Amino acid sequence: MSGLVSLVGIAALVATVAMVVAILYLVWLSMGDGTHAPTPDADRPELDEETGEENQPEVTDGASA
Repeated sequence: MSGLVSLVGIAALVATVAMVVAILYLVWLSMGDGTHAPTPDADRPELDEETGEENQPEVTDGASA
């Protein structure tokens, strides 16, 4: 029985290492092709984050609606 436990443990370790390597490989592939890189687009205006004011007021409670 002890041999079976060590065999299952080794198989689980190999499977875990294989999954980690596969995830790292997919991350490495996604970093090189620019899929997630921002694209400059002249038609879309940039967000103005300096004002700090919202266009819509906050709702304080349901009774005032």
